[in-house]
Formats: sequence, C-alpha cells, structure tokens
Amino acid sequence: MKDNKIYNTALYCRLSLDDGSIGESGSIQTQKIILEEYAKIHGFKIYDVYVDDGYSGLNFNRPGFQRMLQDIDNGKVNLVITKDLSRKVKATKKSRNQRGLYTTTQVLYGYKKDPENNNHLIVDEEVRPVIELIFRLALEGHGCPKIASILTERGIYTPGYYKRMKGNIRFARFKNKGWTYVTVRKILGDVVYLGHIESNKYEVINYKTKKCVPVPKERHLIVKNTHEAIISQEDYDSVQSMIAARTHPWVHNHENLFKGIIYCAHCGNRMALVYQKRKYGTVSHTYKCTTYMRNKDYCPRPNTLLHRQIKSIVEQELRYLVSNINRDEFLTKLIERKKKESSGVNIESKIAKLEARKDKLYQLTKKVYDDALNEIIDSDTSSKMIKEYQEEQKKIASEIETLKNLKQEEESTIENYKLLKEKVNEFLEFKELNSLIVHSLISRIEVGYRDNPRTIKIYYKFIDDSISN
Repeated sequence: MKDNKIYNTALYCRLSLDDGSIGESGSIQTQKIILEEYAKIHGFKIYDVYVDDGYSGLNFNRPGFQRMLQDIDNGKVNLVITKDLSRKVKATKKSRNQRGLYTTTQVLYGYKKDPENNNHLIVDEEVRPVIELIFRLALEGHGCPKIASILTERGIYTPGYYKRMKGNIRFARFKNKGWTYVTVRKILGDVVYLGHIESNKYEVINYKTKKCVPVPKERHLIVKNTHEAIISQEDYDSVQSMIAARTHPWVHNHENLFKGIIYCAHCGNRMALVYQKRKYGTVSHTYKCTTYMRNKDYCPRPNTLLHRQIKSIVEQELRYLVSNINRDEFLTKLIERKKKESSGVNIESKIAKLEARKDKLYQLTKKVYDDALNEIIDSDTSSKMIKEYQEEQKKIASEIETLKNLKQEEESTIENYKLLKEKVNEFLEFKELNSLIVHSLISRIEVGYRDNPRTIKIYYKFIDDSISN
C-alpha cells in the first residue's frame, strides 16, 4: 500500500567538537549533500536544515538541535534524517542505564513494563510463583536438569511460549516443547530477580551486520534496587554457592579463553570446552562441536581440538598481527579482497557509464513521448518502447545501487581497519594471551576449516574478516 503521508523533514548535521572549525566545514557540507539526496530520492519535503558545527555529541544543549526539537514540538517537523548519530545514541543509552532506567525493548521473564513508566519494571504476578518455585527447587538441592524436568512435567509454559501466548509477535515461532537446562540456569543466575538491572552485556562489532559479541562479566554495568525484587539476596547467594559447589574444581579453575566465539566450521554451531579427567588425576581440556555431541546426524564430523593447541595457534597469529598491523600491506590486502568481490571492476568508471546510459534512456523516453504526441508513431508502439526503456532504467538503478554499496564497503573497510589498528596497538607488548586480549580483538574462531579438523580461521573485530588467510 502506498504511503500518502506528507513528511516535513528536518535534516540534522553535526560535526564533533574535536573536528570543529570556523564556519561550516567540508564535513558538514558533505552531510548536507548526502541528506538532501536521500530526501530527494524518497520524496521527502525538506522543512529546514539544522546545523551544529563544533559541538560534542555528548552535549545536548546545541542551538541547532534545540531549534529542531522546538519545531518538532510545534508540529512543523514529523521526520528527522541524520547521517550518523551512533556514538551519541550509544552514549545516551549508557547514561540512561547508569540512572537505572530499563532501555531494552524485550522484558525479561518474570517482569513487565510499568504502564505509567516505560523505563521501569514491575513484577508479572502470573510468573512470580514460577520464579519462586525455580529458586525453591534449587535450594532443595535439585540441579538445573531436574528443575527443568519438574517444570515440564507440571505443564508450566516456557518463557518463550508464555510471551507468545501473551501476544508478543517476536515469539510467534515458539512452541511449548519443555524447559531446558540452559533456560533454568539463566534464570538462577540473573540479578534482575534481585531488583537490579544489568546492562552492557553485549557490544556491536560491525555496524552494518549489527553483529554482537558478549562483553566480559567484569565490564557489565549493574545498577541496584531499580525495581521490586522477587528473590532475596540470601536465597540468591545460597543458590550460587550450591551451583559453584557442583562444578568440578578443574573446571572452575581453568580459564575458557574462547568462550562464546569458537565455532565448528562444518555445521556453524558453537563449540564447547569439555573437561575430561584421566588416570592419575590429569585433566584434558578439549573444544568439541556441540551439535556433534548432541546428534551426529546433523554434524557427522567430530571437530575437536585441545584448548592448549588452539591457544598456541591464536597466540602465534595475534603476535604476528601486533607486530605487523601498522604495515600498509595489511590494508592493501583487505581492499584487494573487497575488489575481488566486485569482480575486479572499476566501480567509479562503471557507475559513470551506467549513469550516462540512464540519462540516454531518459532522453529516448522523452523523444518517444514527443513522437507519440505529434503522431509520428502510434500509441501501441510508443507504449511498448517506453516500457522497455523503463525496465532497463530499473535494472540500471539496481546495478548502480549495488556498485555504490560495494564502494561504501571499500570505504568502510578502511575506517574499520583504523579502528582495529587502534585496538591492536593497545596490546603491543602483551606477554601472555588472556581473555581481555582475545575478546577485544577477535569476533569469531572457526575450527575444522576446509575439511581439516586441525585448521582454524580467525575473524577479527571491526573488519569481521581474517587477515592471515
């Protein structure tokens, strides 16, 4: 259905305080051009352009920004377009989280949003007894698998299915197949049931794909006593102690360096660190494909590799990266890889040729219209010709868009590489591989690449690609 709404559009441009200059900078001018072109393409009516040149994104008392807000309040503007405010949005969200405001769209099981305050949680009284039951069973000495079995036997809806039954369309695919160990374990370990809000648990490593990775526990932000608790601190602490007591000492004391980022290259699922106690008290720590361990039919290849072997390979690769990151050949290699994806074409030249052809088609279409009006050609012929021209124009427009995206990817590769280089340079003198280094630089590790179970491939943050291969 066609949207007939009229959009009175505000174009907002801002340059960082660190990059500010006297008068409007070239960056501001570039933003204007991009935003005006975007509004033109989508048929948006531009009401005004609002500019803050030389103002920090953390400062909301900017004249252009405040003037825009005033026009929005007065009903003069109903659409705002800006090139990139990701840093400001991130900073704003962090500030709201630090004040104890709940900023996540989806609400954790056991709570719902306060109708009078969308940033405040209230207890879901239908679920409160379930949460209390889970913790009571844990205090009675039942493990997570047993608790999951009891909940399933009693016919209690799983969190996903419960949300589906409450009309949450995001959970429409969920079926009430029964509770799992993982679901119970997450509930028992979540501080939300103590009345606290925990945020900054994940971070985006690629702004295009929105790919996220877990943030180390020590970097999580916890704001206490933001809402009503369901479980007491005493009961929560007792449960955590009981869970820790069930953990084998050799499991608890061994650092899982690659937790959450190591995958089986064959099936694409995660690998888990498996601890096996051998004779004479020795212990082996091996990464195994979780799919293979559950069902060999879905991943017949037993991708396994010792933790120390992977650690050795990753440490070698990272030392090579740290030693060579500042050399131009790394960036050249990445750009060449992007050019291969575009079949080696000269993007600017190709776009220019397509734009010329598009202009030619416009002139041809105009001529056909004129010839039809002057009865030089009949209406059937003119309609057929115009249709052919329009179809070719659509095809060309699609090709141009694809090429522009490839060009943007090339440019993004350069910018993201700079971000990676900055991060790598923080660890120029690292002595031993640790979790901070691994999770700061690496987004994904694949084991068993190219049918070799002992081959691994490393993908780095920001560029989301492998450098060594």
